[in-house]
Amino acid sequence: MQTVLVTHSRDGLGGSVITGALLAKALDSSGEWKTLSICNSAGPPLDYHRTIGIDVVPLMESQGLPYTPNPGDGNRLQRIAKRITLFRAARRFLKSASPDIIHVHDESSALAWGLAARPKRIPVVWQVHQQLPQRWIDWLLRRLASHIVFVAANNQRRFDGVDLPASSVIYNGVDLSVFYPATNRREGPINIGFISNLVDRKRPEWVIQAAGRLAREGLNVKVLLAGNDFSGGEKARELQDLAKEEGITGRYHYIGPRSDVPDVLRSLDILVLPSKRDKEAFPRIVVEAMACGVPVLATAVAGVPEAVVAGETGLLVDPDDFDGFVGALRTLVTDDALRSRYGAAAVARCRALFSMEASVAAISEVYRSVTAEHSAQQRELSSFA
Repeated sequence: MQTVLVTHSRDGLGGSVITGALLAKALDSSGEWKTLSICNSAGPPLDYHRTIGIDVVPLMESQGLPYTPNPGDGNRLQRIAKRITLFRAARRFLKSASPDIIHVHDESSALAWGLAARPKRIPVVWQVHQQLPQRWIDWLLRRLASHIVFVAANNQRRFDGVDLPASSVIYNGVDLSVFYPATNRREGPINIGFISNLVDRKRPEWVIQAAGRLAREGLNVKVLLAGNDFSGGEKARELQDLAKEEGITGRYHYIGPRSDVPDVLRSLDILVLPSKRDKEAFPRIVVEAMACGVPVLATAVAGVPEAVVAGETGLLVDPDDFDGFVGALRTLVTDDALRSRYGAAAVARCRALFSMEASVAAISEVYRSVTAEHSAQQRELSSFA
């Protein structure tokens, strides 16, 4: 059985960490691959891995390096210092370990582990979770990666006009045994949910402002926000103040980060994600909501339109059109039959395209291709020795 090292450099718990952890668990269960996950140190990413029951190593502690986690990633100098520390730790780790593949889920991991793996000729699979180019670092990462995995076809635009190594498009997979529709119809106000980190690029304020407008029109709505607040509570307080300004204090609830996301989704009537332009890749909460039969209202950015079919499984609006967002939300709030139709279509689409089984099968094929090419290269090198 071949070993895959799955690495993360994020100190906060976000989509790339969750995607990598769930994929590692599913790959490990397949019987074809043995996975070992690595996080920087103690903190939410490491806790999440242990919560779902997969092997994980706190890298810095294991290599005896001092490290202070920073979920917000810090300023440019702090990010550079972090990448240098990651490289030192990765190089130390690989002195006593020789995985068959290293699978990285963010740019800092791709850089540190790509450089550390190069002398040992360990192939690196880089799964891209961001669409915006990273300038010079992309030039280097393309050369360190043996294979690039895009989480949406649209994300390939990040590298328009440049040569790439072998690449694939593999959507984030959802465990359909965990994410499934509610069995009972809920009565009461229309629950509008936002489940993502409270960061500016996700624009949770749009949700509160739109709900405030609908409430003033006499519509019975309630807003539920769930997710991490990396600002130490400042963002949550700002949003609470905004809810007060909009006159929906009693209809607004922020419930913090949650480990019971499937249950939270099943309590919703609508999931909203009004992200800014070029600030997403393929947000997994969208397909998780679809699997739970919850219609989605989102901005048409990055890979979102590859998941949400406008007018079939939900509604999409231009990321610069707040009035359009409000209008689409009003349409979903006031039409029970439309929400039911979209929800049923969303479940069917998710089962057909976004299952964890499909994701594991596609990633396994990438691994086989990478290891076969690596073996061929090693044989060729041996013939010259």
